[in-house]
Amino acid sequence: MNKRAKRWVLAVGGAAAVAVIVAGLVVLRSGGEPEVRDKPERVGPGVVAQRFFTAMASGQAGQAAAATDAADVAGAALARTQQGMPGASFHAQLSPLPQVAEDATTTEVDANVTWTLPGGVPLEYPTKVGLRLVDDQWRVHWSPSLLHPQLAEGQNLAYRALPAEGALVDRTGRPVPPDFAPVVMGSVRQAVGSLNGTPGWQVAIVDPAGSSVTVLQEQKPQAAKTMTVTLDPITQSAAQAAVDQVGGQAAMLVAIQPSTGEILAVAQNATAGNDPLALYGHYEPGSTFKVVTATAVLTGGLATADTPVPCPGKATVGTRQITNDDSFELGTVPLHRAFAASCNTSFSQLAATMPPTALPNAAAYFGLASDFTVAGITTNTGKIPPADSVPARVEAGIGQGQMQATPFGMALVAATVANGRTPVPQLIREIPTEGAAPTALPGGVTGALRSMMGEVVTGGTARELAGYGGVRGKTGTAQFGDGTRSHGWFIGYRGDLAFSVLVVNGGSSKVAVAATGTFLGAL
Repeated sequence: MNKRAKRWVLAVGGAAAVAVIVAGLVVLRSGGEPEVRDKPERVGPGVVAQRFFTAMASGQAGQAAAATDAADVAGAALARTQQGMPGASFHAQLSPLPQVAEDATTTEVDANVTWTLPGGVPLEYPTKVGLRLVDDQWRVHWSPSLLHPQLAEGQNLAYRALPAEGALVDRTGRPVPPDFAPVVMGSVRQAVGSLNGTPGWQVAIVDPAGSSVTVLQEQKPQAAKTMTVTLDPITQSAAQAAVDQVGGQAAMLVAIQPSTGEILAVAQNATAGNDPLALYGHYEPGSTFKVVTATAVLTGGLATADTPVPCPGKATVGTRQITNDDSFELGTVPLHRAFAASCNTSFSQLAATMPPTALPNAAAYFGLASDFTVAGITTNTGKIPPADSVPARVEAGIGQGQMQATPFGMALVAATVANGRTPVPQLIREIPTEGAAPTALPGGVTGALRSMMGEVVTGGTARELAGYGGVRGKTGTAQFGDGTRSHGWFIGYRGDLAFSVLVVNGGSSKVAVAATGTFLGAL
C-alpha cells in the first residue's frame, strides 16, 4: 500500500473510533456490521407526573410505581391505599409546571387530588409532586405525601363504612339468636321492623395494623334502634325443656314477671305446633279457675278462708251431679282445705248461690276480661260469660261449662295473686302495651289466696312441688268434649316468677305438675 492510501485508511478508522466513543450510538453486529441504536428520549417532568397520576386513576399501582425513583417501596404503598379505598375513584389535577432549566436535576409541581367516595362524596386536598433526574430520566420522587400530605412511611389511606345496624336484644342485653323462642319471635320481628339507622363512613390514615391514626373526613352514622324483648334466656330455655319432655300431647308454658308484667317465656312443644296457642288458644281451665271462684266467695261475703264447708265425694247441685277426683271426700273442712284438695263439690255448691255476674266480676280482677294489645304478639285472656242459671253456675265454679281461658290468661291469674294486682303484660320494652290494668284485688283477698295456693303445694294436690322452694299454685283437671278426656293444668308463682302450664288432653293435672317441676328445677 502506498503512503497516501495508508493515511486515508487510518483517518477513516480514527474517525469511526471517535464516532463510537463520542456518540455511543454505533456498535458492531455479529458478523462485524455496525448497528445504530437510538438514544432514549428524555421525557419532560410534567409528562412523568401526569403518567404517575393517570396510572393511579386507572388502578394500576405497578405502573404508577414504575414512574417513581423507588418502584418497590412505592408499589407496596400504592397497593395498600388502593386496597384500603374500595369503591372510591381517584383523580388528580396538575398545576402548570414551572420553567425547568436545562441543567436542572430536580423540580416540583402542585397537584389537587380528589377521591370520589362511595355515594359521590368528594375528599379533596392539595399535594406536591417532587421530580428528580435519575439516569438522565425524570422520575417522580417517591414520598408517602404524594398520596396525602399527612401520610407517613408505612401508613395508607383507608375508607371504612360505619354501620348503623340496630339490634333486637333479650332482657340481658344480648342479641336474640335466630332460634330463640320461635313461637313468638317471628311476630316480634315483624312488629319492630327495620332497626337500622343511616350508615356513615370515615376516611382515615391508618398504621400497618389497620388502626386509625388520623381521621381525615367522616360522616357519622345516624343512631340505630335497639329494641328489647323481655324474654329471659334462662327462663325461656327452662320452659322449652319442660314442654319438650311431655310426650304425645301438646304442651304449653307462659311465664310472666308479676312486678312488671314483662313476659319471660312462651314455649310450646312440637305437638302443639307453630301457632302460638299458648297466647290465644282457649281451653277449659278446670280447677285452676277455683282461684277466681274463691275470690268471688271471699268478696261476696259467702265465706272466709276459715269458714267450714262440706266436701262430700259426690253431690247433686241443682240438676248437676258433681264428683270429686276419685270421689274422695273430706267431710266438713275449712274453705282453704277444700281449695288445697281441689274439692269440686264444695266449690260447685258455693257457686250455685252466687249472682249470675259474680264469677265474671271476680275474673275481671285477674285480667280475664281485659283486652290487652301487646306489641309483637296477639293475645287473649279468656271468655267468662255470666252464668244465668244454677246449672251454669255450678259448672262455672269449677272451670267447666262455658268457662274458657288461655295459658296466657291463666299466667296473669297467677301473677295477679303474686302482685296483688294484674300487671300490664309487655313483650317489647320500647313499645307500651295498650290496655289498662284491672282494679287491684280487694283488701284481705290477696293474702288469703296466697296462703291457700301455698297449701296446695305443702299439703294439697301439688305436693310434688314442695321441694322447689316457696312455690304457690293451683292444679286443674279440665274435662272437655264429651267429658271423657281432660286437660292437665298447673298455675302458680315463685318469687317474682308467675306461670301457667297446660298439657292438652293430658288426662290429669299430674302431667302439668311434672312439667312444672322440670321448669322450676332448671332455674
